[in-house]
Amino acid sequence: NNSIQPNTMTSTAKDSITLRFEAEGEESDDDVYGALTNVKAQVFRAGTSKQIGTISGIRIDRQKIPERAFCQTFDEHSADLEWVAGSLLENRYGRTKLSSLRDAGDDPEFDFFFMETFHIDGDQPSEVATLALHNFLQSEHIKGNLDHGCWCVSSIAYVMSEDPKEEVQGSKRKRGNDDSNYHGVIPFLRNGFFQDSALIRSDPDNARILVGGLAHFEKDLLSEAEAMAKATRLLGGSSKKKVKGNDLDILNGVRDLVDRNFQQTLMQGVSSAMLGATPYRPPGDCTSEEQLQNLKRQILRLQSGGGSIARSGALHAACEKNSTKVVKLLLQMDPTSSTAKDQLDRTPLIMAAINATGRLSINGIDDTAVIDALLQAGARKADVDSSNMTAYGYFRQRSSQYLQITHYEHRHKITNLEHKLYPPGGPTVGDFAEGRGGSSGIVDYGPEDDEADREMGEGVYAEKESGDY
Repeated sequence: NNSIQPNTMTSTAKDSITLRFEAEGEESDDDVYGALTNVKAQVFRAGTSKQIGTISGIRIDRQKIPERAFCQTFDEHSADLEWVAGSLLENRYGRTKLSSLRDAGDDPEFDFFFMETFHIDGDQPSEVATLALHNFLQSEHIKGNLDHGCWCVSSIAYVMSEDPKEEVQGSKRKRGNDDSNYHGVIPFLRNGFFQDSALIRSDPDNARILVGGLAHFEKDLLSEAEAMAKATRLLGGSSKKKVKGNDLDILNGVRDLVDRNFQQTLMQGVSSAMLGATPYRPPGDCTSEEQLQNLKRQILRLQSGGGSIARSGALHAACEKNSTKVVKLLLQMDPTSSTAKDQLDRTPLIMAAINATGRLSINGIDDTAVIDALLQAGARKADVDSSNMTAYGYFRQRSSQYLQITHYEHRHKITNLEHKLYPPGGPTVGDFAEGRGGSSGIVDYGPEDDEADREMGEGVYAEKESGDY
């Protein structure tokens, strides 16, 4: 058994893999301020000349990029770098947006690394991929000056393939097809990388991004068993929530109907009310009985073929568009869908709450009926999403933003809905934080920057001193 366990990595094991590095700056240095360096490592088994893999990426010197020019710099390079680095780093100084990375020692004084390629030949066991990545992280191109213990890079990001099967790094013959689907992420998980829920909340596509910081890379390797357990939750959970087949047909059928009727509903009586010709009255659900019956027959046919309303996310779509009649139909056909969760662990009740307050304005719609139907069907007010926020927390957050534009005739509904959504055990820490701060995983640099600007007389304080205000 050649498996490498934590706390047992010997110099012999580490020396069994060798890396040959190439590093060069970007050709268009003027566009990226000379801050980007392409780093490539060829992977070899020690004592052989046969290359078994490649690791490559972009090292970003955050000290070279001017203030408030980070997004522009990433955009100049590529769409992938704009997406990943733009999701992780704020624009002013290139500081991390994630509490997890900040707590792990990420700092704009150090470099950020975007790993574009990690490939180990399929006939190599996963231990080889793990050791290759470990040696890469400990190299002078990432860790920096090893003699002085000075890190060059303090945070790294890697994007998993959209298809986990493409992430295979081990031998299917040795481990079987099911296990092999996890090999692409196991080397990263064993080396301290992880999936950050706060990052996913900002964009579901960010579920493919694995991140790690300085403190994570200094720890001992996880055992393969621990990494496999994490991979099961990471990949297994994602694939379980990926909508396909008959489930996707159910979702598309519902989404087509509610989207079409929502636009029609918005226009009913709004124009004349805005002109003052008639008093405004919230329009009703324009879904016809014929449309409902057609949708029901379509769903029944798909259910007979194994489709599921709960798995499809159709109720989330109906709640988002406040389609009362469709919501009631779906709850009648599958009551369990009231507690179903999407990729961000949001329930239909959370979706209804997120979209509720903005529709209580001049062209608003009465959301009470949808929320009432969900609660009567068993929706749980205490359920939280990946950011530890309840439906109540989202409603409170958004109602404070929309209160001033909410039609005076309907403002009392905000208070009524708050009471209906209030969790039995009270709001969570995430609710109080309103999606900001360390509790949700997102760093709020606002107060910190404001204090610094005040002390230095910069930003709005510079304008005030110059007499502009």
